[in-house]
Amino acid sequence: MTDKMVRSMLDIPQIAQTKSAPRIVLDPAEFQNESSQAINKNHILERLKVDLNRSAKGRLIFVPRQNAAAVEKERQLKRAGKVDAGTTGLTKAAAGGDYLLKGKFTSQDQRTKDGRIQRSNTIFISLLDLELGTEIWSDYFDAAKYAKDDIIYH
Repeated sequence: MTDKMVRSMLDIPQIAQTKSAPRIVLDPAEFQNESSQAINKNHILERLKVDLNRSAKGRLIFVPRQNAAAVEKERQLKRAGKVDAGTTGLTKAAAGGDYLLKGKFTSQDQRTKDGRIQRSNTIFISLLDLELGTEIWSDYFDAAKYAKDDIIYH
């Protein structure tokens, strides 16, 4: 799924025509669970982040917003002279994002004649331009599960 996502994102003109790798904000708060099951969003988003980074190979830069507090703390320590500047030096500000990766988890449940449960899961994903407010890319990915008893996800 992530290979397909990256290939698709890299093909859109707003990203394909940039000279430097666009920054894409990843924020768990921007992923909604509208499915019929409990989903560990953080688990899915961590895997998504790792796989997207692997597939993008530096052509896209991901900015995980859940790390914002740790980044700010380190920046304050550096500027207060309590720690040195590190090997990359100081910047005026932390990395801002060009785009926001948003998503929605949905599902549809069906019981077959033989009592099995079929659950179709779909994740809808889009990229929002953080300056213009326009959606520049979207896609969806499906997965289905079948079981004789209720399907339980942990």
